[in-house]
Amino acid sequence: MTSETIISIFLGVGLAASVGFRVFLPLFALSLAAYFDVWELNENWEWIGSLAALITLGVATIVEIFAYFIPWVDNLLDSFAVPLAAIAGTAVMVSTVANLDPVVT
Repeated sequence: MTSETIISIFLGVGLAASVGFRVFLPLFALSLAAYFDVWELNENWEWIGSLAALITLGVATIVEIFAYFIPWVDNLLDSFAVPLAAIAGTAVMVSTVANLDPVVT
């Protein structure tokens, strides 16, 4: 294993763990990093770094943050957050791992 692969696995695990707190914020951070060429994504997940994905995830992040200030909306979001967090965590982990076989992604 190269050091790039090990670093990308650690980044993926860290971002996937943070998805448990907010679903869209880690995806938005990853999209922002990919858009400004700070982090190179797996070739199957390069769409996360597109302008459309950046805008969509940014709006979703803002809505998610402000929705937590309204109690009944917060409870509604929490009911969706558990399955979404598992899916988003997996997506973040897979998208950041370098040199991953395309069959896996």
